[in-house]
Order: sequence, then structure tokens, then C-alpha cells
Amino acid sequence: MLPKLIIHNSISLDCSISGFEANLELHYGILSSYRPDAMLVGSKTAKTGIELFCEEIPPEEESDFVKPEIQSGDPRAFWLLADSRGTLEGLLHIFRRSEYCKDVIVLVSEKTPETYLEYLKKRNYDFIRAGEAHVDYREALETANERYDFRLVVSDSGGTLNSILLEQGLAEELSLLVSPVLVGKAGLNLFGSLDKSGIGLELMKNERVEGNYLHLLYRVLK
Repeated sequence: MLPKLIIHNSISLDCSISGFEANLELHYGILSSYRPDAMLVGSKTAKTGIELFCEEIPPEEESDFVKPEIQSGDPRAFWLLADSRGTLEGLLHIFRRSEYCKDVIVLVSEKTPETYLEYLKKRNYDFIRAGEAHVDYREALETANERYDFRLVVSDSGGTLNSILLEQGLAEELSLLVSPVLVGKAGLNLFGSLDKSGIGLELMKNERVEGNYLHLLYRVLK
């Protein structure tokens, strides 16, 4: 059984995810209001976030090799990091230390390097192996539901992963925080890598938030 999946992103009025300063407080405030069991993030987006917010990578400590004890009622989400190529090797402890992260679960494939799997095992990171050359997201999400009882997952990632989720019919809702800015040619369109056309949407919510920002919530029509 698949968990419910919501795609959440901040965009400019002309649908770019780059070329403007996103309101992160508002972005994550809306995301947390969904109370997801897990956040799904691609390795490229995760690495970009580290590069933006970390001046230097802190060294690992003994505590980074220990799975955190999770208290009953902890409202934080797990982070599902899709990383079949081992892009985040040497960086996962940064996410595990985050006050917003319950713990990290890594999505890998059959082609994921064994050295990366050993890195995960040594540090007691859970991982879900699904797909051959790339992560099979349907299988991975089904496993996450069965293994961890995840009922709601929010994708907070870039255009490539979100396009896959839409193309494969895995996303039930699309949540967009629209910033009052036009980016133009310098922008990177959120749906620029979407191959499938004609994906229908039904508007569920249209709310002006914090001045000139707009929060749109759509149901993805199957």
C-alpha cells in the first residue's frame, strides 16, 4: 500500500525554483502543517542545501554512528533521501544532527556501490533497496509504508524527482508557495523535465499568505 504523497515547493510566479530568494520560514511552516511522517528529498537537492547553509562540513563524531533514540510522540519527520549513487557519502551526519529530522532513511538501488552500503551499515542508517539502476519510487514508498507505517510523505525536492513522481502517478496533491517575483530566462522551471503532458489538477485551496505570497493546493487527477 502506498502512503499519501504531497509534492511541496516554492516557486516564482513564472514557475521557477531558482533565481529568487525563497521564504524558507513560510515554506517550511506550510510543509510542517501537513504533519508528514517523512520528507522525501533527492540527493542533488539535499547536497545543494548543505552547500548553501554549511560553510564547511563538520567532521563525524562517535555519536554520528549511533542511531538516535526516538521518543514516543516525537512530531518530527523522518527524511527519506533518494541516493542510489552514494552522492551523500560523508554528509549524512549533517541531516541526522538536524533538529528538524527524526532520522535518515536512504533509498538505494541494486546498482548502488557496495562501499556506500557499508558506509550506511557502519553508521546504522536504515536503507530501502528498490529498483535496479535507479530507485523504484513506487516500490520504495510501498516498503516505507509496510516497514515504518508511513501514511503521509511530502516531497520537498527539485524538478527531476517531482517530475518522476507525477509521471508515475505517485503524487496525490501538489502544494505550491508562489513568491511575488518574476525570474524570466534565468529561471529553472519546476516542471521543465516533465515528459508526460496533460496531467489534470483540481484546485483545493487558494490562500494569500504573509503579504503577497500565495499558497495553492491542487489535487492531482488520475
